[in-house]
Amino acid sequence: MKARRQTPERRLKLAPAKVRSLPKPKSNCAGCADWEARFLALEQRFFAVERELKALRESHRETEEFLQAQIRQLKKEVKDRDEKLEDAYNQIDWFQREYFTSNSEKVEPKEESNNEETAEGKPDPPEDGKKKSRGQQEGSKGHPRTDRSGIDTDDEPLEIQGCACSKCGKAYLKLETTKTSQLLEIQVRLLLMQYHRHSYVSQCECEGKRIVTAPPPPKLYPRCNIGSSLWVYLIVQKFLHQVPTNRTLKDLNLSGLPLSQGTVTGGFQQIDSLLAPLYKGLVDHCRGADIWNADETSWRVFGSGKKKWWLWVVASHDAVVYILDPSRSKAVPTSFFGGSSGVLMTDRFSSYKALHEAIRKAWCWVHVRRDFFNLFMGVPALKIWSKEWLEEIALLFALEHKRFQLWKDGKDFGPAWQECQEELAKHVKKLENRWKAQLKQPKLHKKQKTVLTSLKNHWEGLTIFLEDPRIPLHNNRAERLIRNAVILRKNSYGSGAEWSGHLATKLFSILQTWLINGLDPQAMLQAYFDECSKTPGRPPPDVGDFLPWKMSEERKSLFPLPTSYKRPG
Repeated sequence: MKARRQTPERRLKLAPAKVRSLPKPKSNCAGCADWEARFLALEQRFFAVERELKALRESHRETEEFLQAQIRQLKKEVKDRDEKLEDAYNQIDWFQREYFTSNSEKVEPKEESNNEETAEGKPDPPEDGKKKSRGQQEGSKGHPRTDRSGIDTDDEPLEIQGCACSKCGKAYLKLETTKTSQLLEIQVRLLLMQYHRHSYVSQCECEGKRIVTAPPPPKLYPRCNIGSSLWVYLIVQKFLHQVPTNRTLKDLNLSGLPLSQGTVTGGFQQIDSLLAPLYKGLVDHCRGADIWNADETSWRVFGSGKKKWWLWVVASHDAVVYILDPSRSKAVPTSFFGGSSGVLMTDRFSSYKALHEAIRKAWCWVHVRRDFFNLFMGVPALKIWSKEWLEEIALLFALEHKRFQLWKDGKDFGPAWQECQEELAKHVKKLENRWKAQLKQPKLHKKQKTVLTSLKNHWEGLTIFLEDPRIPLHNNRAERLIRNAVILRKNSYGSGAEWSGHLATKLFSILQTWLINGLDPQAMLQAYFDECSKTPGRPPPDVGDFLPWKMSEERKSLFPLPTSYKRPG
């Protein structure tokens, strides 16, 4: 039977009667007896108070112990809830990074800013006491001031009518000095070019009477009534800026230019054949490289028997080629790299593993890092272990970046580069010893073993980058180059027919190749269409003037890419 909990009052009643005795006075007189009785009464009262005080102290001690236990329990519950809340926030952060961003897989907090500031949090004032001008200051880092010197400028005076004294009415004297304010404006100017073709009649009899009429203006293809500049605008809007054609036509309609979808579609079909030799020149050049990045993504072709196709991208250092195929099998990369040899950087997709031995496979370390990051976010038991791996991989990226910068700055294979190369190789060996030792451990988590086994199986391809500083550590370049197509797919859902899908691959390849070579794609396409207009419906006999690796530096200077425009890849 469970014992009943004792209250302080009950403990007083059950207290033992035996207590220590005080010394009693020894005397036989009546007065002493009375005092003795009074003394005993006080003695009993004293001991009763003492027992009560002792019980109260015991009760206080037990109550204190009970409250301390409650506090410890509450602290434990709070800690557990904080850990669960942190895990929940981490899960939310992981989902946001996984599905909404691509460059945010951070474990450690961001470093504090290195800007020197005063105690009040404001930058130190200039030493000369002068007020700084607006915009970026000379010599400071970051994005430079925007150069608008090449923009056409219209001057418009702003005056005050009836500027005079409010009391006497005497007019103010107009000064010659002015203050200048600037506003950027845009005016969409549509032109209907109407050409009046003059005719001429001979006035002699040498060749008989002849009438000669001025030739019609150059056209991109026969019976075309749309100028090449408008075609350039439509193409750049869709295949470079990811704006579907129907939206562009609505915008033009608001500007006073009604243009039907059928007219544009028919024109695109004609333009497809004009781009074929230029696209072939890109493919042949890209195949002849020795280092590539590759990736693939889904693409929809609604006018074909199979809606889901695959858009492949292969990028060398100066050329980008897109390929559209209904298959995601090894046949596509095998066909492209048939007679090539070199190093291919990509993810661990099986289709690339089937390539012949002349194509050495380099695997992406970002995908390896993602494996450990997923364990860090999703498996609490492996959080510490995966974080240690993430820190080691972060150091690997830092060392490789240092080596690449030394090579890029012209210090290739010098003492500084060699020292960095040895440090990088040492760290790679450390990682190898780490996964080998951990794989030998008898009790491994299932997911832990899966990640380590993947490291083991791909280790040769993961360490090829040590051989050449040009070989990247990741496949980010291919993923950035395919992003343009992915955005267009989201905006327009894909291609309406097979021919339009192949047109997209040609234009993706041409525009992105010009961009990575620092050439203005809009100006280059205009020049190419102008050349095609000389023989309507046919491409120029030689496309070498539009291939960056065949262009002279003088010709490249005619098509500079604005410095404010960010290159892809």
